[in-house]
Amino acid sequence: MTLDQQLQPTGATRPESERFDAYYGRLFGWSVQWRGQGLFLVLDNGLCAVTLPKLTATPVLQRLAATGCQGPALTLPTQHGARAALLAETDGLVPPRGTLPKDVDLLDCGALVPLPIGPRATGVAVEWLTAPDPRQRWLPSLGAVLAALHPRR
Repeated sequence: MTLDQQLQPTGATRPESERFDAYYGRLFGWSVQWRGQGLFLVLDNGLCAVTLPKLTATPVLQRLAATGCQGPALTLPTQHGARAALLAETDGLVPPRGTLPKDVDLLDCGALVPLPIGPRATGVAVEWLTAPDPRQRWLPSLGAVLAALHPRR
């Protein structure tokens, strides 16, 4: 049995918080934090998330996959509709907010992103669009994600 199979959160017998801490924290090296009943990814140490309306995320995810730069992406329900959050590595590049398209936000520097922690009702909870892959633990660069927002002509 591989490490990712041992730490997989579904069906484990350990307490729920320990299972998810191990899966997201130890397996992927992500900083995670419990707040009430929810588990959150702490965006620190160069980790960031680019958010955009979920309705416009599919072509961006396809462009990232076509270049081999796909990474974990989540659906986040918000008051203004579902948004996709694409996780990335800043690599020291954090562009000014004014240079981003108006419907795109960049979360970094201690922001918290909710993580899926089990079966939930589809459409009303945080869920993976592209789940993290234990065989590919690296994240795409922020530059690659930003480049995928606009197709080349």
